[in-house]
Amino acid sequence: MKTLFVFLFSLASIQLAAQTNHSSANEVQSLLGELREIHTPQGIDILDQIVLNGAKQWISIRGRDKANPVLLILHGGPASPLLPVSWAFQTPWEEFFTVVHWDQRGAGKNWVSSDTTLLAEQLSFQTLIQDAYLLVDHLRERLDKEKIFLMGYSYGSSLGVRMASRIPQKLHAYLGVGQMSPGSPEKVIYDTVIQLAESSGNQNAIDELKSLAPYPNPDGSTPIRKMLAVRKWSRVFNGGWYGKPDMNLYFDLPLLSPDYSKAEVESLEQSTSWITRKLLPRGAQAPFPTELQLPVILMMGRHDLHTPFSSAAAYFETIQAPQKKLISFDYSGHMPFLEEQGKFLLELVQTVRPYADQLSHEGGK
Repeated sequence: MKTLFVFLFSLASIQLAAQTNHSSANEVQSLLGELREIHTPQGIDILDQIVLNGAKQWISIRGRDKANPVLLILHGGPASPLLPVSWAFQTPWEEFFTVVHWDQRGAGKNWVSSDTTLLAEQLSFQTLIQDAYLLVDHLRERLDKEKIFLMGYSYGSSLGVRMASRIPQKLHAYLGVGQMSPGSPEKVIYDTVIQLAESSGNQNAIDELKSLAPYPNPDGSTPIRKMLAVRKWSRVFNGGWYGKPDMNLYFDLPLLSPDYSKAEVESLEQSTSWITRKLLPRGAQAPFPTELQLPVILMMGRHDLHTPFSSAAAYFETIQAPQKKLISFDYSGHMPFLEEQGKFLLELVQTVRPYADQLSHEGGK
């Protein structure tokens, strides 16, 4: 784990330099870019805009050895890309996987060149999942792989688990991080946060949360205004980033991203808000699958109150799969890949990657 230690030590040094004004943001971005350069002969480092389903969309492909298995990550949100924060956790992964980030239709780097009139017409859960199917095939052909790993994070797990049930022959395994679940997870979040507020005697939280009742609405809908208010308090009680009362650090990480321009970073809040308000009311429609013909691994923060651990665990019990495993992170909320980076990497290497190694032993790619 020497690489992880060196990376985290360097990261801490760079953050300290930025905080003490020894370096400008541009200088820090340059240092991070240099720190993350891939020099290995079989390495790959691509930041590319490709066409998926008629729309230009950005992808990042990074790894130290193209022979490694491919890991495609479906970001959350909606429209909250992981690419601009990936510099803070991903480098050690690249020794064991070729890691692919995809800024989904209109999101992230795509926003500044998007026609919002056209985007509003196209945007739906079904369109995103069609885009994702095409991306899987693009990566299999481009990187010469029979199968890849698929990781769905938060909202991306809603896409990912449905995809995994339909294209198991193209995937080594499905990984759900901050896995969305059927049932009434919003009610679970609300009830749990009220209980935590009452236990701690936080009267401000109690008053605001109770003012939101009924939650969800009697028709099952959850207005975004109410959802954001509940999540504000869920973060106070470790449900976002364990040990932090908010996620301001997470939202500031893109400022130092070597992969994003200043204009792209500045557009993130606007694009996320706009796409979320267009997309969420349109729903997912298809039910959550319970029969999957491939290994399923859920990686959940024990304190998660964005996509609650208890709901994911209940969903996990209903899943029928050739192999399945629920991995919990005891000191994590919604982002275990940032909150418990060492353990997350170990699980990727020791639990996840062997499914690809097994295919190699059988003569596949």
